[in-house]
Amino acid sequence: MNSTVRQRSFLPLMLFSLVFQATVCVAKPPNFVITIADDHGVYHSSVYGSPEFQTPNLQKMAEEGIRFDNAYVASPACAPSRAALFTGRMPYNNGIVGNHEFELKPGVHSLLPTLLDQGYEIVFHGKVGHAGRKHFGQYVPDSVKILGGGGLQQTMTLDQVESFLQQRPVDAPPLALFLGWTDTHTAWPPKEEARIAPEDVVIPPKIFDTYEARVEMTRYVEGAEDIDRRVGQTRELIAKHLDVNNTLVVYTSDHGMPWPFAKWSLYETGIRTPLIAVWPGKIKPNSSTGAMVSWIDLMPTLIDLAGGTSPAGIDGRSFAKVLVGETNQHRDVIFATHKGDNEKNVYPIRSVRVGKWKYIRNLHPKFAYTTHTDVWAKEVPRIDGHWAHAGHHWQSYIDAAKTDPKASAFLHDYHSNPAEELYQLDQDPYEQNDLAGLPDHAEKLAELRELVSKRMKEVGDDQSLSGPPQLLKDFSLPEITPNDTTRSKHRRNNK
Repeated sequence: MNSTVRQRSFLPLMLFSLVFQATVCVAKPPNFVITIADDHGVYHSSVYGSPEFQTPNLQKMAEEGIRFDNAYVASPACAPSRAALFTGRMPYNNGIVGNHEFELKPGVHSLLPTLLDQGYEIVFHGKVGHAGRKHFGQYVPDSVKILGGGGLQQTMTLDQVESFLQQRPVDAPPLALFLGWTDTHTAWPPKEEARIAPEDVVIPPKIFDTYEARVEMTRYVEGAEDIDRRVGQTRELIAKHLDVNNTLVVYTSDHGMPWPFAKWSLYETGIRTPLIAVWPGKIKPNSSTGAMVSWIDLMPTLIDLAGGTSPAGIDGRSFAKVLVGETNQHRDVIFATHKGDNEKNVYPIRSVRVGKWKYIRNLHPKFAYTTHTDVWAKEVPRIDGHWAHAGHHWQSYIDAAKTDPKASAFLHDYHSNPAEELYQLDQDPYEQNDLAGLPDHAEKLAELRELVSKRMKEVGDDQSLSGPPQLLKDFSLPEITPNDTTRSKHRRNNK
């Protein structure tokens, strides 16, 4: 065969190779659609083992993608949790530690500009940042498109999102769409709108059970099911207006529900969060992982999947390999921090999880632990705006404690804590059996105590308060009868 014939034979192959290479080079980075719920606890869906919640759309996501069983937020309050998400830094490293704090440390930057530099169009709708526009200019750059006002009080629908997607040109840049839904945040829907009956709800472990609590829980269930419907509607919009096969869809929440031993606490029900992800062809359907990941890892993961590199010096790191099933390991240690919310929730706490062990340090065990739930429920005179976010059932606990020692012990457990708590999560997932006072676990207690102390020094933890505390010695608590055998952590560890 002469050289001319050989050149003609190779010409189609060369052209195909060039076209293939060009196609690979210009392949569009994936779209990201991230739904962030507000106060949706990890257990409160059928996906995480609570069938009384009718959440078929979250269930479908889990069946089509991956469920994370050990995903954590950095703090159990809105502002520090979301600041950690968008900076990739833990609270004491980014400067936003208490709720309703707004200024980042000098030199700390958002990770959103990294996605912008990668050519992404970033869009927020609903409560994505905290407190409306107060975090804009901190971790939300001006070039982020805001659909609607944002924040807790906005009436949120997907109408604006649909209009935006309809108007996007065919050659639009890759999209990072963040949706924030507040249905699970108080105030919840009126009780007459709830689908579920009080007798059919499940009151979480450690919580004293009253009819009034059950009525209030029906409203929270309704909020969770409302968010599930929004998730279904969002996926319908994605199917209509985006390339489903090139879109990563994520569902998560900023912390646990506003209920005792959940939001504003460092128990698992306060800081462990739902995390579900779907990406056809990339994420194996109906998969799950026990890998420990943190919210500070989410933005580095998106940046990684988009082909970029996160800035040096942040705490977060990509878990992209966990998403696509290449590994089932990510973090060995998970830290968390709680400070407070101005004059409410003035109760600084630190925690660490290592393997099956969880250690909690209550910096001021002489303080009375309180939250919006009980403070605003007992507010005199009652302010309607506060009452909307109060625990409307709280008085039922106080009334029950007058005659029921279990109710009394529950209030003691809620309002008072030992200096240290230790739990073995594989045997005690709801942290009901505090092992800190037992000699058999003294070595593990000392190990985790040192880990938290070292971490506090490393990050410059100033142990500051968010406001003036309430002292236990001045706080009214019901009497506990001497023969009461109900679990009471403050009695065992504060002897």
